[in-house]
Amino acid sequence: MLFIIERAFILQAKKDEVKNEIESAALKLFFKKGYIDAKMSDIAKEINISVGNIYTYFKNKKELFYAVVSPTLVDYLKNVLVESIHLYNQAYFDGTKIAENAALLEEQMNALTKYRMQIVIIFERNKGTIYQNSKNELIDLMLETKRPYLKNSYKSYEISSEENIILLDIISNNVIDMLLDLLKRELSEDSRKRIFEALTIYRLYGMKNLNE
Repeated sequence: MLFIIERAFILQAKKDEVKNEIESAALKLFFKKGYIDAKMSDIAKEINISVGNIYTYFKNKKELFYAVVSPTLVDYLKNVLVESIHLYNQAYFDGTKIAENAALLEEQMNALTKYRMQIVIIFERNKGTIYQNSKNELIDLMLETKRPYLKNSYKSYEISSEENIILLDIISNNVIDMLLDLLKRELSEDSRKRIFEALTIYRLYGMKNLNE
């Protein structure tokens, strides 16, 4: 009886290992080629198994894709990336220091490191998936988060409310593109973190001047 239990445990562990290998290979291929161009045969070849073996675990490519790039992850990433807009703007208008700055920056960096490939897939290599409009949705969320902090006039420039929204739309696009550029590059975690921190300073000081 004990032998049967041990054997079942070993077989399940092996199944879990193969499933994890399939998901890892799929994520790399989706990151490299995008959902449309990544083939199940490519994924099988990556880990030297048959295509039929993949279908033992996933009924089709779509199910495999959403197993490694979950919709719940999108909501989490949007919250993490957008929270800083509210935090920094509220602190600016309250005239207070940002006590949560370090913690938020660390959470953002951890998310960008852990989900680097998923983020690029969601916001750029998303053709044929439910994420095709994800970049525009994120920009809309960024604009809505910023909207309550907009002023009627600014010290450095004259701009109408409509023009201000266009300006912020352009800036938001630029911020996302800079982030994706950083995530697509093959870098050490330390290098990526230092560059991200520098980009954060660049973005925040620019926005600070625009807020005045």
